Amino acid sequence: MDTNIKSRRRGRPSLENEQPVDDDKCLQQALDVFAELGYEGTSVRELARRLNISHGLLNARYGSKRDLWEAAFDRGMIRLLEHMSGLEQPFDPEADTVEQFRQACMNFLLGLMESPSIIKVMNIEGTRKTDRLEHVVNKFFRDEIWPFDVLLRKGQAEGVFRDIHQAVPFMLLAHGAGALIALRPLVELVDYELGKESGGLMCSAEEAADVILRGVLAEPAKPKCL
Repeated sequence: MDTNIKSRRRGRPSLENEQPVDDDKCLQQALDVFAELGYEGTSVRELARRLNISHGLLNARYGSKRDLWEAAFDRGMIRLLEHMSGLEQPFDPEADTVEQFRQACMNFLLGLMESPSIIKVMNIEGTRKTDRLEHVVNKFFRDEIWPFDVLLRKGQAEGVFRDIHQAVPFMLLAHGAGALIALRPLVELVDYELGKESGGLMCSAEEAADVILRGVLAEPAKPKCL
């Protein structure tokens, strides 16, 4: 008998023997699962299976299912906010407010292309008043200033944008234009049934941003009759 072979202990392996967890990848995958199954339909065991880590490590790393949902959602929203702030397409300092607004819309949609699950989760959570929805509103709307809102108010002060509540164009951007990305299988199927060729995600995003921009522009003043 080889005495150098160490005997294994019965039971589950120690958490110390687990492979290192890539937080960024893990939280993105968790967000994808919550987007697919919803919060109530997602179990911690299913999350652990899909993330390919043990149930025990998942609990030790992130806490409860609610804690993991919050960590995954917050990461997605923060990255979306960073995109809108211009990390993908930096604002041209010489561009006027209208062009900066268009860039902010495009940056937001580019962020959704990277992770459409964030809007899918919002579509689920936004239908009911829960503690999760309260968390979303408190952290990302009451305590956060979005470039979209700043530019809208700036344009309104300059008289180039209509005097409308900022929630209207924001919802059209997130859940209107965002639907072109989050509901891509539906969009492609409708295009097929109508016999139209899709121009692709980028083309759809640009067209949607243009429609929203035209909708917020103030109507030109009518010339007075001489």
